[in-house]
Amino acid sequence: MIQAILNKLFWGFLRHFMTDRQYAKTRYWLSTGEILNLDRPETFSEKINWLKLYDRSDLRKLVADRVKVRDFVSGRIGEEYLIPLLGVYNELNRDVWDSLPRQFVLKANHGSGMIRIVSNKDEENFEEVSMLTKKWQKTDYAAFGREWVYRGLRRTIIAEKLMLTEDKAVPEDYKFFCYHGKAMILQIDIGRYDEHRRMLYDRNLKPLEMELLYDKPANEPEIPLLIKEAFEVADKLSEGFNFVRVDLYLLEDKILFGEMTNFPGNGFEPFTPAHYDRYFGSLLHLHT
Repeated sequence: MIQAILNKLFWGFLRHFMTDRQYAKTRYWLSTGEILNLDRPETFSEKINWLKLYDRSDLRKLVADRVKVRDFVSGRIGEEYLIPLLGVYNELNRDVWDSLPRQFVLKANHGSGMIRIVSNKDEENFEEVSMLTKKWQKTDYAAFGREWVYRGLRRTIIAEKLMLTEDKAVPEDYKFFCYHGKAMILQIDIGRYDEHRRMLYDRNLKPLEMELLYDKPANEPEIPLLIKEAFEVADKLSEGFNFVRVDLYLLEDKILFGEMTNFPGNGFEPFTPAHYDRYFGSLLHLHT
């Protein structure tokens, strides 16, 4: 009961008066009931929160920007891995809307999770979608989650080509947890816009008997033939990082870049069983 009240106070107003370190420790305790050790971090959650506080490199800021990261990716692995860009806009007005094709994806440049898939523009309400993008642009994503990499990024709206599988479905997400320039763990997200399920594997594609926020699917997904190349792509993109997650899409005949994530789950996603939090953390070596 007390924790529920404190949680309401935290999200209501207390967080606005906290330092980034106080925010991390308080939010972690409210989420898990455990103390976040930032002086001698050992678990993945602790180390991700430590990175947010103390690993403030220009490279992290660069890859958080959805527009600028395209040049970074093109330089490292080639522009053929990029999803075609339709445009970058200061606002989604009627002229922009009319200029876009029947299918596309809208994203906000300055944060995560702000995405709208338009499968058929003729069936969409322009005013509704426009209001959604305005809401994104009013959101101070850096202040909300204290992820400094988003601070000061241009709040533009990005339109990309909608990439679909041969079955006309939104492709699954392949997320590679990369440690010291090598992809060590694969996370596959299935049914993200329907019944979200998640599978995790080690680099040898051995399933990990765990769950990370979402349940495992009833049946294991089929691993695509491109997976070996995808690991190599993730390795190349993660060079120079002690940790970063590289998100890719694997279509039938090509690999496409999704994004690079500095702080997965903002360091607050629950591991089940909990000892996997320590396993994920053991792969990351910090100089604290």
